[in-house]
Amino acid sequence: MPDVIQDKCDRLFALYDADGNGHLDHEDVKIMVNRILIGTNVPAGSPKATTLQADYDAWWQALLAHADINGDGVITRDEFRATMTGLSADNPALHGTVRKAVDAVFTALDSDDDNAIPAAALVAMFTRGGLNQDDAAEAARVFDLDGDGTITREEYATRWLDFFTADDPEAPASRILGKLS
Repeated sequence: MPDVIQDKCDRLFALYDADGNGHLDHEDVKIMVNRILIGTNVPAGSPKATTLQADYDAWWQALLAHADINGDGVITRDEFRATMTGLSADNPALHGTVRKAVDAVFTALDSDDDNAIPAAALVAMFTRGGLNQDDAAEAARVFDLDGDGTITREEYATRWLDFFTADDPEAPASRILGKLS
């Protein structure tokens, strides 16, 4: 695995391992959903919150099906890395798992359901999720492909897919979770 992809996978794994126990499990999904709800100001129990939970549960099942190599119900860092090795942008497994999570988060961020979110909403969610202000602002700029101050669902999905497949540390998508070392 190229070092850039490994670095990005490790950063993402650290964010996904919400309880810090060294592996991903369904408890991490619950914590992530709660963080997203707080970061997007979506009230718990609302229809958007219910949809987010259902979508993240589906995402978790898809990720588990692809990444839980030994079938123990958890995903280790090594299993996560192995799943991400050699993925291409047209890989159906990548599209299935990433798109489920992308759509779920985007729907929560899209308060008026117009398929566009202000960059500031993304900055707020990323900072509440653990990125510093500068990295969160840079991530929003990276997602805003046309520079108009709003991020469409397709821009959001495109950059996340680029994140998983770009092995260039200078590629815009490589900066989503902060500058790579």
